[in-house]
Amino acid sequence: MRQAGRIAALVILIVGGILLFQYRDTISTQISKVLAATEDDPVPVTRLSRQPFLLTVPATGEVVGLETTPVAVPSTPSGSLKLSWLIPEGRFVRAGEPVVRFDSTDAKLSLEKQQNTLDANQENTKIKALNIVTNDKVLGFDRTSAELQYDYDMTVMPQDETIFSKWDIITAQADANYDKERIDFLKSKGKTQERIARSDQQILAIERNRAQAEVKVIQTTLDSLELRPSVPGLVLYRRDRRQDPQIGDDCQPGQVMVELVNLDVLQARIYVLERDGGSLAKGQSVVIKLDAIPEKEYHGAIRTVSSVAGALERNSPLRYFTCDVAITDAGRDLKRIRPGMYLRGDVVLEKYESCFVVPSSAVNNRDKERDSLVYVKKGDRFFEQKVQTGLSSHGEAVILGGVEEGAQIALRNPFETRKLYLPDFSKGSTGQQGRMPGGPPGGMMMR
Repeated sequence: MRQAGRIAALVILIVGGILLFQYRDTISTQISKVLAATEDDPVPVTRLSRQPFLLTVPATGEVVGLETTPVAVPSTPSGSLKLSWLIPEGRFVRAGEPVVRFDSTDAKLSLEKQQNTLDANQENTKIKALNIVTNDKVLGFDRTSAELQYDYDMTVMPQDETIFSKWDIITAQADANYDKERIDFLKSKGKTQERIARSDQQILAIERNRAQAEVKVIQTTLDSLELRPSVPGLVLYRRDRRQDPQIGDDCQPGQVMVELVNLDVLQARIYVLERDGGSLAKGQSVVIKLDAIPEKEYHGAIRTVSSVAGALERNSPLRYFTCDVAITDAGRDLKRIRPGMYLRGDVVLEKYESCFVVPSSAVNNRDKERDSLVYVKKGDRFFEQKVQTGLSSHGEAVILGGVEEGAQIALRNPFETRKLYLPDFSKGSTGQQGRMPGGPPGGMMMR
């Protein structure tokens, strides 16, 4: 009996499948008539009302400890510095109070040496200037004397051979030529002397500029030999190989020996999903809740943001931006808060005092025109209206301007008809359900 019932049920299923396959077009047409959009199909609308809006993204993380400010060894031309004084650990210092001093003996000796070089250069410059003046005067006297002698020789030069001997005439001409050559020589000597003087002055100027540059460098070094942090805090040593810094140690540029702990500010590290972190920036506010203290809410600000998102776990597809946050109002609860406590936070990306908040489907972003549209309902018709938008969250859009308060806008494009996607019944014999592009397997999707 049971076997006959099974056979009958199988026959009914086979016949039903054959009929469904044969009349699939008729069935699809009837369903389409029922679900197809008509002119009377209503378009959902919403009435705009201004309101404040806080755009946030969620984050998770943990407390990493108190805020610390490292005091690093400055970079100086001399390289390493020798430690000469260090403030005792555990002391609370004010802003601008010295915490570290370095030995200044070598810098002071170098400064004295360069100052002596400048003084000697100044004296040499004066001497050179006096020598130039003296040499110019002596050369001027020589040239005047040579010119007078030449004029005299040309005036009294014997020319009549009947009166003067040939020897006297030749001697007088030789003296005149000598005086003329002497004049030319003194002119050349003056030019050479001028070039030498100019070269000496340039050499002295180069030496003076170099010494002045060295003095500036040394003065900068001396000014940086005393470290005065700009923030207050509790002094803690950063130990190298578990050893305290000692007087006389050589310190390299960038080395941190002292850290100042701010007892009023906690530090937290939060992680924001890569898809939500596109607008993260330094200084943005963060609202934090600790799982260990659920009844309180703390506030802070982002201090640093990682430039690249990374995975928190190996082989995890999720990637996060890492942000360091300073919590500024946890002072009274410092005894209850410990590093490593888990927290949840909301990063405030943007705060709008007055805007329109609508579903994302109501705003149509046109990439080609680089603008955004909404469809405003006036009477029974819809009209395009360009709007100014702000930062939007998932599922919500922010409208800043372009439409008036109280206007009715469509929640979808009223000029697009809904499309029906049906399963492909022709593939039913293969045992697999059809899947339309973008739709769920074996189902129908309406848009």
